[in-house]
Amino acid sequence: MASTAEDLPSEIWFYIFTFIEGHDIVQSFSTLNSFFDSLLHSQYLQLHIRIKKNESNKRLPVLTWSHIDLGNIYSLSVGQRKANCLIQFLRWNASYLICLRSLSVYLRKSKFDNHIQIITSALQQMPSLKNIRIKYTAQFNPDIDHFEPLMTYIFSTKSTIQKCSFNFRMFHYNMIVSKWSISPTLKYLNFCNTSWNNLFSILSLTPYLYSFQALIKQSDTILNKDIVLTHLKKVNLYLVCPHLIQLEMLKDVAPNLESLQVQGNFSSKHPAYFNENLWYKVLNNLKYFYVNLSTYSESNSEKQVLRDYILDLNGKVWFTWEEHIPNLYAFIKFTSVTI
Repeated sequence: MASTAEDLPSEIWFYIFTFIEGHDIVQSFSTLNSFFDSLLHSQYLQLHIRIKKNESNKRLPVLTWSHIDLGNIYSLSVGQRKANCLIQFLRWNASYLICLRSLSVYLRKSKFDNHIQIITSALQQMPSLKNIRIKYTAQFNPDIDHFEPLMTYIFSTKSTIQKCSFNFRMFHYNMIVSKWSISPTLKYLNFCNTSWNNLFSILSLTPYLYSFQALIKQSDTILNKDIVLTHLKKVNLYLVCPHLIQLEMLKDVAPNLESLQVQGNFSSKHPAYFNENLWYKVLNNLKYFYVNLSTYSESNSEKQVLRDYILDLNGKVWFTWEEHIPNLYAFIKFTSVTI
């Protein structure tokens, strides 16, 4: 039985360190004794680093970074207010991050194009990177493909990335995929604020995709329909007034789909939502499904349309309604036994 910390196997300490931020590990364990010094300089150490304000220069602070091997950094992130610090850290140190597997980046409007170039260059120097998260909340000109260099690399045969999360307003983004290549590595995608057409354009380049999550705000016409993704098994959607036919098309794209979650709101102007047979067609052959959509009507004419559906669907367990004056609410819910 271990009587001191040093008696625990190194493997246990390496596992414990995966739950502690890298700066805290250095502050707590460096210069304690030779045992912990050897752990901090071991090739098996995996550090999760959250970049700080004073770490954006070419010369890193000696007090901390004399105890950190850049090759041991497993994941990198940064707070939104220090977004530029991580960009500059990558500028000076990307070539040393040979074991980095996860990167979380915030982009700001100032120096945006320059930062895209820095990130794109950095990605090409990090051979182990598997997971990238990109967040950009500012407005940009929708007629210019600001993300073109970055997306062209992510969707290329050179990229090692398997999981991407894009958090920016892609439904305003004029996505030009003609320069992109079919990705042999992407398996997990997460989109925030995209359109159906953009979504299908991306899906056409991800034949090995296993799972994707998306918030879709624009029910535009889908141009790229001839897609079959045999590896796609899980889909999680939050929708704003979609057309049900778009869900049907998505189901056709993924013939082996096993899990589907759909949440958001719908429009009572589209009668397809109230057609039970169409819903069964969408949900057919799925192992797991969860649908939770809602709508409300304010005007008398809209309320009357909804009341007609309420009469037609009286007793259907998947359709419920509530009235809270002045609004009339309706809910569509389908749930499998397990999700």
